[in-house]
Amino acid sequence: MNKGWFKIGNNASQKKWGTVTELQRDIDSYFEYCDNNIVGYDNNNNPIYEPYTIQGLAEALDCTRATLNNYEKKEGYEAYFYTIKRAKNKVEKQKVVRALIGKANPAITIFDLKNNHGHVDRQEVKQDQTSEIKIINSEVTLSGEDAESDILE
Repeated sequence: MNKGWFKIGNNASQKKWGTVTELQRDIDSYFEYCDNNIVGYDNNNNPIYEPYTIQGLAEALDCTRATLNNYEKKEGYEAYFYTIKRAKNKVEKQKVVRALIGKANPAITIFDLKNNHGHVDRQEVKQDQTSEIKIINSEVTLSGEDAESDILE
């Protein structure tokens, strides 16, 4: 994997990866590593492979989560946006699938999705208000000259 460095406060002029192809190669290496790295065995003695994580991806790419975020959406990195987004989507998909089939802790998955993939709890508040106005007694009283002219007419 590419082990190059960049300047702190990088203004996007010097990049860790010279091309999108180099970045994609390093991303693919991370996923291949996870797909082949047994981290344990389940109760049926089936291998458990290393799950994809944003932290693991950043570590494999020898960068930080902040650097991944820069390459995903910061001005000057536009050529890399799709590549990073696709890698993050792959990480997110695996987390969701593992949670849905009972292979991941739901609380940890929820926490991770909120902190690494932009998910938020949403609360819907439905308000149904009906206002009814009843006029019980209506009386108009005129005073002064207008009252006299209206009465005379």
